[in-house]
Amino acid sequence: MRTRLMIVPLAAAILACGGSSDSTGPGTTGGGGGGGGGTTPVATTAVSMKSRAFTPKAIKVASGATVTWTNADAEPHNVIFDSGNVPASGTVDGGGNAALAMPTIAGTYAYHCSFHAGMSGSVVVQ
Repeated sequence: MRTRLMIVPLAAAILACGGSSDSTGPGTTGGGGGGGGGTTPVATTAVSMKSRAFTPKAIKVASGATVTWTNADAEPHNVIFDSGNVPASGTVDGGGNAALAMPTIAGTYAYHCSFHAGMSGSVVVQ
C-alpha cells in the first residue's frame, strides 16, 4: 500500500508539468515573441499572402531553411521580422514572391506586413 501512495503523487506531479516532449523546447531564442496567435505551426516552407493574411499563419522549418512567401493578391505586401534577425523581404507585388533564408539558431521568429495592420505570422526554427 505504501508503494501505491508514492506513485499517485508522482503521477500527479508529472501530469501537472504537462509531460510533453515538444521538440521546440520551453524557451526559444532569437524571436520577437508570439506572432503565431497560439496557432500550431505547420511544417512547410511556403506561405501565401492573400486577403491581408499569411497562410499558414505559423510554420516550422529546419535550421537555415529557405521560406518562400508568395503574394496571391493584387496589392503589395512585405515580410518584416520583428526581431531584426532576418532581413526584410522588401515590397512583394501581386503575383511575386520572396525567398528568405531562416536563421540557424532555433527559436520562434515573429513577422508582419508593414503595409497592413494585423497581418502577422511566425516561423519556428528547429
